Amino acid sequence: YHSVQIDKAPNQARKKADLVACLQRQGVEADVNMLKAKLLRQVKENKPAKLKYKINELALQHGHRVIRTPPYHCQYNASEMIWAQVKGYAARHNTKPPFSRNKMMTLLKEACASIKKEDWVKVVKKTRKIIKEDYNRDVNIDNVIENEIIIFTGDDSSSSDSGSSFEENN
Repeated sequence: YHSVQIDKAPNQARKKADLVACLQRQGVEADVNMLKAKLLRQVKENKPAKLKYKINELALQHGHRVIRTPPYHCQYNASEMIWAQVKGYAARHNTKPPFSRNKMMTLLKEACASIKKEDWVKVVKKTRKIIKEDYNRDVNIDNVIENEIIIFTGDDSSSSDSGSSFEENN
């Protein structure tokens, strides 16, 4: 719902006519008499380098820019952390019947009202710290992977079958 693509490329489940229409919108010659496999290959080859999303375009029209966090990394999103606090408040206070929609809405409103500026400041600070730590860890891992790893076995022989393997020694 929040990541609806503009002019999303069709997949193999789509009809040939959809594939042809997509290609023609991109200025690629295609017709329904072509094999579907060839049309799919052309769709793949002509996919835009950057995906466009409806919400991004709407935000741009109003002077805003959407920043997307990596999937499955809610810890990088301060609003997700605040939302977790709101849900926690509602869960802690929704312990006795009646368990109704109206009661839950009241609890959620109370929870939102309980979030103060200081909570946001604290969460944003924590989020930035997590992002920085994860970035630094990724840089360190990348540096280790990029460097050559040389293992000395104590044998000068260049023949691969002259030395013993790890499994033979253990």
